[in-house]
Amino acid sequence: MSGVFFRVFSACAFALFSGVAAAAGVELRVPELGWVLLAPAGSAELRVLDLSRGAITPLATLRSRGRGPVVAAHLQQEGRRVWVLGERGLDVHDAYNGRVLAHWDGPDGVRLEGLEVPGRGRPVVWAAAGRYEAVVGAAFLVPVGTRVSMR
Repeated sequence: MSGVFFRVFSACAFALFSGVAAAAGVELRVPELGWVLLAPAGSAELRVLDLSRGAITPLATLRSRGRGPVVAAHLQQEGRRVWVLGERGLDVHDAYNGRVLAHWDGPDGVRLEGLEVPGRGRPVVWAAAGRYEAVVGAAFLVPVGTRVSMR
């Protein structure tokens, strides 16, 4: 697929599914797959769209009440998992069916602001109050470098 074709289709999809408020929302383009992930400003839903077949094909709508409005997203191409950061928590979803695979609450009173998913490492979330990571088995994000015991 040519880069121009992908940009035109993703722009159309963004306008179609997000409306005018999208300028401040979340948009993640994945040219290798021909996918676009979109969340209008203030929305707690992230839409996964496939543009690779020359048409807009919705794959999933990722929802979670606990995380709040979408702040950032990351597609982990291995396993087709989507990490979605909201103002109050972090979720990982199956990109094809939207099912929540795991959820971590953010620290009380902290507004989460950014997301980094290094290769196969733990996702790191940052806020004005510091950096946090999603530890498998934990119910909440923990400060980076904290030793966690799962007893």
